[in-house]
Amino acid sequence: MRFTLNTNVENKTRVTMAAQIKGDLAKIGIQVDANPISFNTLVDKLNNGLDWECYLLGFTGSLEPNDGANKWIPDGNSHSFNQKPQRGQSQLMGRKVNDWEEEIGRLYIEAAQELDDNKRKQIYGKTQQITQEYLPEIYLVTPLSLVAVRNRIQNVKFSALGAQGGTLWNKYELIVKE
Repeated sequence: MRFTLNTNVENKTRVTMAAQIKGDLAKIGIQVDANPISFNTLVDKLNNGLDWECYLLGFTGSLEPNDGANKWIPDGNSHSFNQKPQRGQSQLMGRKVNDWEEEIGRLYIEAAQELDDNKRKQIYGKTQQITQEYLPEIYLVTPLSLVAVRNRIQNVKFSALGAQGGTLWNKYELIVKE
């Protein structure tokens, strides 16, 4: 097996990760051609040329899961697996959206329309189960973060998101002690 792994040359951490992946997979007989290229060239390959096999990038999100809908809904502009042709491009022959992709898209729409937090959590949980079953993307890292909050702030509930927006996610429940 052999494939090309693209990443953006400006990000030294990703270039190092690509080299590590290349070395690790070589140990089991998989040849990875690491290809660090400029970010703009990479984005053009991903969005316009459909000229790629594998890429290593970082995606950020927020506390609101539906902010990632553009990535997971099959016709979303950031949906990078089983991509649709971009505006102005001709239709791809043989492109078929899989049932599980359709289900993820349907669930994102359902969750966006649900106001009950517990029900929304269950719906998004289903999307995560599906993505873990089919693995269209593999998430490699989550940043380690250290957060400090004054001891006057009570009822802080830390989350796995750490400093990336998850420290004060429950700000409506916080109490400032005099």
